[in-house]
Amino acid sequence: MNIEKEIEQVGAPATTITSQDMDCETAALLRAVIRPLFAGAASWAGLASSLYEKGYQLTFQKGRLCLLDNSSGSRVCGLRFLGLELKDLVRRLGRPVVVARGHDADGDLLAKRPQPHRS
Repeated sequence: MNIEKEIEQVGAPATTITSQDMDCETAALLRAVIRPLFAGAASWAGLASSLYEKGYQLTFQKGRLCLLDNSSGSRVCGLRFLGLELKDLVRRLGRPVVVARGHDADGDLLAKRPQPHRS
């Protein structure tokens, strides 16, 4: 059997690792890369942009602010896993603009506040 056929049988490797699956070294590296983005952010839009450049985005899932992998759309971890608190971010960056989605207290962060429509 040749290598191409063996690869087809195995399938694509799982590239998404959630916080429950991470070993301590991976978790430490994730925190080392992501925490400075939160610390250096002057606004929610700036934070969203910095995270997007690294391949992540913020969203609310079941009422908790989470970090998602852009390529798979799957949850990587929550703020608490990164050692952060939403109340501290709100105190520093202001209230985030969130668009509700679904029925489980889910929502997406908007980079900027929408302008009201005037008729």
